[in-house]
Amino acid sequence: MMMNFKKNQNNAVCSMDCKDCPNGASQPNPMDDPKFEKSIAMVILPGDGVELLTESGSRDIFEDVYDEMEADLVADGELLLHYDKSDVIETDRTRYLLGAAEVSEIDQNGNECSINLFTLERTIDYVNENLTVVSIGGELVPALRLI
Repeated sequence: MMMNFKKNQNNAVCSMDCKDCPNGASQPNPMDDPKFEKSIAMVILPGDGVELLTESGSRDIFEDVYDEMEADLVADGELLLHYDKSDVIETDRTRYLLGAAEVSEIDQNGNECSINLFTLERTIDYVNENLTVVSIGGELVPALRLI
């Protein structure tokens, strides 16, 4: 998954070309750092939070299942989680993700698009609202409700 960021008119990092964008207009642009990797992915790791990784770093996490991952719309249809289906369990008609998931944003037209600061904020909110633990064989395991 290739992430394409642009600077908007106010020099904020964004995946949209919005005029007079109020988001991040006064924030420094991390893309100005020559060490910044232009191809990034956002990954949720239940129990470990959210990480921004290079695209190759994300592929390393998912290794052999990268091309066969399943996807779910979550967070009121604003985020798309890609994950290994073997990392999902269901109890009492609720599905829980036990492993890592790669996150992308869904735009107003239903298209998957590059992550931006809004995606990061929305993902952190989603994780905070849905992070829980499930009991598997008497052991409590961090999990993320898929809703």
